[in-house]
Amino acid sequence: MRVPLKWLAEYVDVVLPPAELAHRLSMAGNEVGRIDEIGADWRNVVVGQVLSVERHPRADNLFVVQVDLGPRAATLVTAATNLAPGLKVPVVLPGGGLAPGQTVEAREFRGVRSEGMLCSGDELGISPDKERIYVLEPEAPVGVALREYLGDVVLDIEVTPNRPDTLSIVGVAREVAALTGRPLRFPEIEPPSGGPLVADQITVEIRDPDLCPRYSAAVIANLTVRPSPHWMQRRLYACGVRPINNLVDVT
Repeated sequence: MRVPLKWLAEYVDVVLPPAELAHRLSMAGNEVGRIDEIGADWRNVVVGQVLSVERHPRADNLFVVQVDLGPRAATLVTAATNLAPGLKVPVVLPGGGLAPGQTVEAREFRGVRSEGMLCSGDELGISPDKERIYVLEPEAPVGVALREYLGDVVLDIEVTPNRPDTLSIVGVAREVAALTGRPLRFPEIEPPSGGPLVADQITVEIRDPDLCPRYSAAVIANLTVRPSPHWMQRRLYACGVRPINNLVDVT
């Protein structure tokens, strides 16, 4: 069971350092096999905002992108086709990198100097998408280190058969609340209601009341299948689950 601490913190205050929290959980019977840190290897990677996208004057398959980095703007060259003015994107600046031993330097592409690198979700390790530049949320702060914005710690708990209650983020939050004395909390959710009566649209028949004394059903209509929001995709991916679409992911 992989548990991102930022997600866990929505249900209980995480007041202990990750290593101490892992030790407490292990001593209570929920052994933490490893601790992963998302963004630990990101160096000199910041949030940028696309100002303009133009065709490279001497290469049909390349684009010249102007990106606002906060204190200044930078020119980057990319083959990605999913960029447009206004989008927030991760930028690896010269001297930075995404992995140990990797260093990005400024270089020329057909006479245009590229001051860094734009990267995909796969290169960042936060998404399986290898083809497109990763697009951040509109509220991502320009010029801020990406590690500050997206960095996280993930506890990998080796759940034993007698503790199925910890096979969820809420279950682990209950355990952390018990171990640290912090209150457990849940987000306030108000499902939409109204519309036609469910009984007028579907019928549920219970054929064996001894095996199934009650079955509840609801009807959800007017849905559009599309990719989930990036925050949801990142959480699932951090937990080891591949995002599919909004309907599958919320399930």
